[in-house]
Amino acid sequence: MGCMAGFAQDRRAVIADPKLETIQLSDLTDHPVDATNLQAEQIIKMKLPVACDNHGKILPAGSCKIKIGLGTKLVLDPGFDLNNAGLSNYFNWTITEEGGQFQITGELVNALPVSVNAVDLSFRLKVKEEGNSAITANFLITNHNTVAVLSDENGANNGTAVSYKVSSKLPIDPSAPTGKLKLSLFPNPAVDVSSVNISVQQGTLVGKYRVDMYELSGKLVQTKMLQLDFARNFVYNFGVIASGKYIIKVMNENGSESAILKFEKL
Repeated sequence: MGCMAGFAQDRRAVIADPKLETIQLSDLTDHPVDATNLQAEQIIKMKLPVACDNHGKILPAGSCKIKIGLGTKLVLDPGFDLNNAGLSNYFNWTITEEGGQFQITGELVNALPVSVNAVDLSFRLKVKEEGNSAITANFLITNHNTVAVLSDENGANNGTAVSYKVSSKLPIDPSAPTGKLKLSLFPNPAVDVSSVNISVQQGTLVGKYRVDMYELSGKLVQTKMLQLDFARNFVYNFGVIASGKYIIKVMNENGSESAILKFEKL
């Protein structure tokens, strides 16, 4: 009699509101990135906030799945372990290639407890190639492997998406210094300043030098020409610029000496 009562209780409908919030893209230091100016080979992080108003009841195992399509220009970073995505005690994460894009699927294999109200899932992605596409995510009520029947109170908040564009490769490579110059700059990152001090690590700077500042999209922000006479350092006055990450390239007049510096304005 007790077993029959338990079975009847399991058959009762569970009403909840599983939902997804806005997808967030950032670099590996959690600074937001411009989704319209991603670069080929760039590594980014994607955060997907998951929430559920479950009215004091567990979300039954086997009742739903989260599906994330990466679009045609992104792949999962080969070094990323899906077990580190988040909520791995409850969701079994897998990845497949379907219709020219990679799709991450999380199957709810253990009941999601009442105490889990909002969690950021996090995935490390690699930008594959130039072009336009979109990341899509959906919290699907499937009831594919459960004796309880989950009903969604609000199906309008189960999906989210973000369009992105992969631009052409930067005209310079910010990951590797070029030429013979070995420079450093201070402060970096910088707050509430309009200039930085650039120092040479060995020797001195003699002659005319061109200083170019680029956005990470490859857009040239400004160019300045400086005359330096046996200088071990100089002040680079960039004026008023928006907060963000930049590339500064310093090169002498004939191009025989150059260096690339990464700079961040907070």
